[in-house]
Amino acid sequence: MNQHMRCVSTGLPQIRLLPFTFLLLMALVAADAAEARQFKRIRDVSVDCSDALTCGVSTYNAQSELYTVIFRRRASRDAPVQLVLGVRETLTPGSEVAMQVDGQEVLRLPVSELSYRAAVYEYTFQGESEISTLVDAARAGRELRVSYRARSVDTVSAFSLSGFTAGLTFMDEVQGRVGREDALQANGPARADTEAPIREITSFADIPFQIRGEFADTPSAECGGLDESMFGRLGGFEARTGGDVHLIGLPCGPGGAYNQPFAFWERTGSTFRRVPLPVMTGEGPSTSGIAWNIAWDQENLELTGLFLGRGLGDCGSFDRWAWTERTEGHAFVLKEARIKGECDGDDGGGAENWPAVWPPE
Repeated sequence: MNQHMRCVSTGLPQIRLLPFTFLLLMALVAADAAEARQFKRIRDVSVDCSDALTCGVSTYNAQSELYTVIFRRRASRDAPVQLVLGVRETLTPGSEVAMQVDGQEVLRLPVSELSYRAAVYEYTFQGESEISTLVDAARAGRELRVSYRARSVDTVSAFSLSGFTAGLTFMDEVQGRVGREDALQANGPARADTEAPIREITSFADIPFQIRGEFADTPSAECGGLDESMFGRLGGFEARTGGDVHLIGLPCGPGGAYNQPFAFWERTGSTFRRVPLPVMTGEGPSTSGIAWNIAWDQENLELTGLFLGRGLGDCGSFDRWAWTERTEGHAFVLKEARIKGECDGDDGGGAENWPAVWPPE
């Protein structure tokens, strides 16, 4: 599809088209790679989820050194909620972090009990009972105030909790927890199902051994050349799509600053089959072994991909496929293809409004 571009960069930030019409399209641009999240803003709270449905409910204060508080959870049934603090400066060793909701202290933690990830400037806390108490208080509260010490200065950061409860509900919906006892907000009685509908793949060891060789650092490996740390940042997924059929989507080889290719396999029991994707080209219908900058919609079993002609997002190609059962197995069916070849500074109202090449208008 790239032959339609008049202005194409060699590497593009990863953007994932969100599967729900009320979600926003957003790009998170990094200098060395592109990452993307499904994103929804609810008043003063944001919810972002990866394709593997690791989600975070966040509240921000852009003016503070401790600028965000995140409640993060993986999709697996028994996954605990983690408390994540995003910082611009490291916290003073030996100090404490105190959290108040509407003036009442709910949680006080020594910095020594927090795990620090220097690469992303995040402190993480794992205490389930303490986090549960904080979540309960935040549901009923209006403002969260965090007291801490950084650069030898005692500081307080204030965060609005407007939209927090709705954010928890949305995270439950995305992770398939609605009506289950493990939901944070939209809970209900226990259900018999124990397997999460989708699992995250963030290391080479997580890749089924039957296809792991495709990611080796060898010239013959079709998806090789991507180091494991970048593979983990991009993330892949294995989604249950009916019976014993699963769809696997994984980063395939190194991308650029704005685009990342993904490849797909159907797994039926212990049998794996590489799945091509139908596309429209300047010469007519064809197939591709990869999709760019993907988003997977587990509820509707749809995949979207967006190739950016450049970082401004004013040109490129957008595709939407349905994962459909066929006699010989599942296949991707092209539902929509759009291309904007002019890199003219006008994004045309977003990729979903670009000129359609399939189906014909």
